Amino acid sequence: MAVALKGKIAEKLENLPPDHLREVLLFVEFLSVRESPEFIAYVNGRTEEALKAREKGEKFYTLEEVQKEFVG
Repeated sequence: MAVALKGKIAEKLENLPPDHLREVLLFVEFLSVRESPEFIAYVNGRTEEALKAREKGEKFYTLEEVQKEFVG
């Protein structure tokens, strides 16, 4: 079953433009860390910072930016 799923995923990826491939990669990375206690604590902290920044009219970071910062 896993082999068939991987084949279907590979087929779908073949026709995606580079910007969509990048989004897929970010999502796959997210799936691999989303239940990590370190990642959850990190996201909770960044969410709190983002809400405070938004109240002050400062920049609101995207998920992509936060993921890049976490992964390093």
